[in-house]
Amino acid sequence: MIEGPEVEAHRHRTGHGFADLILAVTAVLLSCVSVYIAVQHGRTMERLVAANSWPNLSIGSSNLDEAGHRDITLDVQNTGVGPARIDSVELFYKGKPMPSAAALIAECCNAKKINFTSSRLRGEVLPAREIIHPVQVTPDMMGEDVWKALERERAHVVVRICYCSVFDECFVRDTKSRRPVPVRECTPSQAVEFAADPTEPTD
Repeated sequence: MIEGPEVEAHRHRTGHGFADLILAVTAVLLSCVSVYIAVQHGRTMERLVAANSWPNLSIGSSNLDEAGHRDITLDVQNTGVGPARIDSVELFYKGKPMPSAAALIAECCNAKKINFTSSRLRGEVLPAREIIHPVQVTPDMMGEDVWKALERERAHVVVRICYCSVFDECFVRDTKSRRPVPVRECTPSQAVEFAADPTEPTD
């Protein structure tokens, strides 16, 4: 039995070389556009996730509590939407770095008796919308004269905090800046870091 000749399958063409070229180029362009859209969508989603976990620390001080009682506090609040990991804290009085709240009170107010309430700040994770008072002083703790001196001199105190998001995006914020500044990593500007409690361990 004699078999017939093999028939080779050919790609369907329009019969016009220029039209085939246009179709091929169009297919390549559509593929490139699809890849570009996918990449941009991925980047947009990354930015959206980062925005939904962005911390923002606000730093200040007050001399009245919520009930209107005289109470000097250092206030650190996370007004962002994600938790803030606090990596470094520095406190300056008239440009001089202070290692602790006790050192600050002794330096600014000639206090003979130093007594205050403190909370650990460095190394803590501050959830969104939460506030912490690392230092809290009432007139009963140290006497009227010292309290008034501290109330006056707190205007010369600057607090600098470096903190990071859950994605290790880090920022520096201080009491004089209007907005946080992005940084590659948290590095103290001075050799002396601040511990709210002088017994707080250092790294």
